[in-house]
Amino acid sequence: MKDYKIAVIGDVHSNHLGLERCINHALERDVDEFLFLGDYISDCPYPQKTMGIIYEMDKNYRCSFIRGNREDYMLNYRNNPEKNWTYSSASGSLLYTYENLTERDFTFFENMDIQGYYDKEGLKPFRYCHGSLTRSNEILEPDAENTVNVMKNLDVDLLVSGHVHFQEEKKYGSKKILHPGAVGISWYFDGKTQYMILHGTQYGWEGEFFQLEYDVENLVKEFETSGLNQKAPYWSKINIHTLRTGIDKNSACLNFAMKLCKEETGSVSWPDIPEKYWQQAAKKFGIED
Repeated sequence: MKDYKIAVIGDVHSNHLGLERCINHALERDVDEFLFLGDYISDCPYPQKTMGIIYEMDKNYRCSFIRGNREDYMLNYRNNPEKNWTYSSASGSLLYTYENLTERDFTFFENMDIQGYYDKEGLKPFRYCHGSLTRSNEILEPDAENTVNVMKNLDVDLLVSGHVHFQEEKKYGSKKILHPGAVGISWYFDGKTQYMILHGTQYGWEGEFFQLEYDVENLVKEFETSGLNQKAPYWSKINIHTLRTGIDKNSACLNFAMKLCKEETGSVSWPDIPEKYWQQAAKKFGIED
C-alpha cells in the first residue's frame, strides 16, 4: 500500500493567515485528507475569516473535525452569559470572538466531539483529541502523571493530541503520542506556523513536522483594524509578542497580574483584573507597551 498522508491541523486560534499557509503547504504535498484538532478561534482577529476557511475545507476536501476548549468556552458562555465577559485584557478577546460568531458556527461546534477514532482499512487505527480523550482542556505534558496514565490505558498504538502548542513525538513503551504544534500562537521556531503530516502504512504511522514562514506583520496589523487591540489591550500585546517570537508569556503575565491584584486589594477573581496590573505584568516580562 502506498504512503497515506493526513495533514494534522491544530490550535488555529483565529490565525487565518497561518492556516492558509499550512493548508497550501499540505496540498502541495498531495495529502489524502485533513484532520483538524480544534481551537479554531479566539486570540487573533477576525474569527469569521478562519471559520470561512474551515467551511471551504469541509466542502472541498476529505476532513475530520473535533472541538477544542476554546469552542467549549464559546458554547458554555452562550448557555451561561452571567459569566460576565467584558472588554478587558482578561476576557476581552473571548468576548470579541463570541460576538463575531454566527449561528452556523455554534451549530458546527455543537455537532463535534472532543475526540475521535481513526480506522481505515489497511492502516493501523489511532485515537485523536484536542486536550485529552475525556476533557478538551486537559494538558498532556511530557511524562506528566496524567499523560502516563492516558498512554498506559490507550487501546491503540498512537494518540494524536493538540492543545500544548509545541511539536513533539514521545514514546511510552510500544505506544506514542504526537503533538502537531500550533497553527496560531505557535511556540518555538521564532513563531513560525506549525502543522504535521501523518504518514501511514500497514505497519503504523510516522509524523513529519513542519514550521513555516508566513506574513506575521500583516496579522499584527489586523489586531488594530479589527479593534481587538483596544478590546483586549495587554492580552493582544502578549499574543503579538508570541506571534513574533514563539516565546509564550500568557500564563506568566496572567498569574503575575492576579498576584498583584490580590496583594493590593486582598482578593482576585478572573476576569476582574484591573488593567494596571496587566500593565505591570507585561512590563515585568518584557512585553512592549
